[in-house]
Amino acid sequence: MKELNKIVIFDLDGTLADSIDDLVLSANETRKVFNLPPLSKKIISSFVGDGLNLFVERLFKDSDIGIEEAIKTFKEKYSTHLTDNTKFYPGTTECIRKLRKNGFVTGILSNKKEKLSKLLVENLGFSHLFDFIYGGDSFEEKKPSPLPILKILEKFDGDKANSFMVGDSCNDVLSGNKAGIKTIEVIYGFNKDIHLKNCKADFTAEKPADICKIILEKQ
Repeated sequence: MKELNKIVIFDLDGTLADSIDDLVLSANETRKVFNLPPLSKKIISSFVGDGLNLFVERLFKDSDIGIEEAIKTFKEKYSTHLTDNTKFYPGTTECIRKLRKNGFVTGILSNKKEKLSKLLVENLGFSHLFDFIYGGDSFEEKKPSPLPILKILEKFDGDKANSFMVGDSCNDVLSGNKAGIKTIEVIYGFNKDIHLKNCKADFTAEKPADICKIILEKQ
């Protein structure tokens, strides 16, 4: 019988990457193009987590700007500023290395476009820490659908009983819960716990080191 793999699937923005400053910069540069005033970091943070299109729609909900043109402009701005200020949260890479040493397959499942997700990780020099990097356009459906996680488990021979979804929003928690794997909500990111009020994860991580502690104790 084929041996199954232990898999840890990470969300990207707000979980591994502190990317909010570049998102805010790009968002407000996009609004400036259309002669709209800047929005606060707190407001823009609340728009994150459901993919680029919904992010931009929320960004322009106070205007009648054509959304397709706004999306195109935001893509241009964000591609320019993708990793100007973005960094991985302290302790995340150490945790991933520890998990890999303990036999876990590690990867990323973001609702950000796959191309941008890969480019962000590559620019920061951490591609070698991941067996896969998928985005919101990698599968027929995106989080909170369980389909992406189920596809990942199938592709990498994942053991549901020893696999985890780690993220900072209900999209992450719900996708993991529906797929039948353990879920860890992180509350150290720029979203804190504002996106976690309507869902229940199996475990909570207050800092990146807690992720490793939880997983290695529960395997």
